Amino acid sequence: MKKLKVIGITLMLAISITGMAANFKMFRKKKKDSGTSTAKTVPATRKANPASVYCEKQGGKSIIVKGSKGEYGVCQLRDGTTVEEWEYYKQHNTPQSLESEIIKGTPNPAAKFCVDKGGQSVTVKDRKGNERGVCKFKNGTQIDEWDYYRQNN
Repeated sequence: MKKLKVIGITLMLAISITGMAANFKMFRKKKKDSGTSTAKTVPATRKANPASVYCEKQGGKSIIVKGSKGEYGVCQLRDGTTVEEWEYYKQHNTPQSLESEIIKGTPNPAAKFCVDKGGQSVTVKDRKGNERGVCKFKNGTQIDEWDYYRQNN
């Protein structure tokens, strides 16, 4: 009986290993050698160098140069002049020249509550220059927005 269990377990392991090996071969991609191209292809998951992309958008040509400190990119402009890619990119893409994306979030809940209750949300500065929100009402009364919000919620 013991030998039968050992033979059964061994047989199941052998079948499992054979099945996994066959499955592995099925999912492996076959390499196709066209023999015509020696250029390396870039994997789809890699992102392009923004300096190289900018160079080409401006009508230039991106060239990789080997120097004593390694490889670096050079942008050959239409008129034939060459500029280091990142230097060219930085010269034309300063923070002022880039359009910043406006991020719209949720409003300040205390200010919204003030306006919903008929008040006017106003930002005031104290003597130290710190800003805080004040809720002003038509009858002339005013209260800190967050105090008003906490008292009524």
